[in-house]
Amino acid sequence: MVLLHHEVEVEFPDGLREKHSRTHSGTLLEFGQTKNGKMITAMAFTVGIPAAIGALLILGNKVKTRGVLRPIEPEVYVPAMDIIQAYGIKVMEKIE
Repeated sequence: MVLLHHEVEVEFPDGLREKHSRTHSGTLLEFGQTKNGKMITAMAFTVGIPAAIGALLILGNKVKTRGVLRPIEPEVYVPAMDIIQAYGIKVMEKIE
């Protein structure tokens, strides 16, 4: 099982929002699976699939920038998230 949970407290200056702070949270919960008699661990699935997608995006020239990139660049995360979600890996997000 893989469990990832994060919470970020966001504070806004007075008068810009009806509420002065909000909590943004995200939770990913993934379990290992057995397919065709073979066990795929949750760690292999949640690490291996995104790494493979990144490699395929580079090899397919979908990511034009070269060098070490963080996945906060839209060029990287927009196409990657679509593919990751198609594999059933989803983060549940909530704003309070």
